[in-house]
Amino acid sequence: MTEQLQATNHSDEIDLKDLIVQLWKKRKFILTVTGLFFLLGIFIAFTLPVEYTAQSVILPQSGRQSSLGNLGSLASIVGVNMGTTVMAEGNISTGIYPQIVNSLPFVREIMETPIVVERSDGKEITLYEYYSEKKYRSKNVFTVIKKYTIGLPGTLISAFRSSKNMQEVTIHTAITPDSTGIVSISRQEQAVYNAIKGSIQYEYNTKEGIIKLGYTFPEPLAAAQISEQLHKSLEKYVINYKIEKVQENLNFVEQSFAEARKDFLQKQANLAAFQDANRGLITASSRTVETRLRSEYDIAFTIYNELAKQREQAQLSMKEEKPILTVINPVTVPLEKSAPRRSMILAVFLLLGLIVSTGWVLAKPFIEDIKAEIIKISGVEG
Repeated sequence: MTEQLQATNHSDEIDLKDLIVQLWKKRKFILTVTGLFFLLGIFIAFTLPVEYTAQSVILPQSGRQSSLGNLGSLASIVGVNMGTTVMAEGNISTGIYPQIVNSLPFVREIMETPIVVERSDGKEITLYEYYSEKKYRSKNVFTVIKKYTIGLPGTLISAFRSSKNMQEVTIHTAITPDSTGIVSISRQEQAVYNAIKGSIQYEYNTKEGIIKLGYTFPEPLAAAQISEQLHKSLEKYVINYKIEKVQENLNFVEQSFAEARKDFLQKQANLAAFQDANRGLITASSRTVETRLRSEYDIAFTIYNELAKQREQAQLSMKEEKPILTVINPVTVPLEKSAPRRSMILAVFLLLGLIVSTGWVLAKPFIEDIKAEIIKISGVEG
């Protein structure tokens, strides 16, 4: 048993030495291929368009739950309809924010962001103009090569459809305060929408409860301008939603208050009428009826009084102006590029070249053996 184990270890050592010898013999090939991959990496790393990312760090506020839910079961006893759900002070869940910033109506608003780029000669243009008019975009060698190699099929299709660029298409989008859920846009707008959507950076830290919202763009100043507009547009959307929900809450409370007041006055009148009609009576049945009427009166008064407080609070909420998205770290013009990460690109291509060349050297003998075996079998059959 020990002799077999030693023989196995000796065989493994021989195999490993053979592999090392084989690689050493083909070192020129390995170095050549790895060098070519490294040169390709240099070309890609230094021809990729430079991009900057500007972002802000914001803290969303959470809404307060309405206390009307405590009155639901009590109100149903006396016939006052408090609704089937509890109205909360309207705030959108942070889980919905990504859908908002990627929705077509929201991005359409971002399209109108005024920016200043190098090729606009100091004149403000909209983000839509930048993406739709080539004269504002700097030419890039890698982009041109990609367009006429990998992207050639798409280029040909786009050229074939150029006469239909203004054709309207229907897109189902997230419902926002300014949309009906179905929006018609041109193909040009669709292309700009895709470009903007792909450049928006959104990250939510569930542990700390903060949001990083930013934009990636070839020029640092414009990146900061667009990122600032993203924050303003998102805050406006959330505020509008909040106002809408607070108004709904106020209308709900007003309606419930009116019903409760009517019910309270009716219970008060019933109790007073019974007491006037049965003054001096001390029978058990009359006391039971009076106790029941007084209990109904007390419940109606409690609901009426509580709804009066809720009504006052709802009216105050309509007048409140709170920052919905508190800025922790404002947008700043980025000084360093966010892409391309040249050192990582070079490292990846260097490693890729080493793997490809080494793999080919090690696999080639096996491939030749398989070919020889196939030829041998074919010769025998012939």
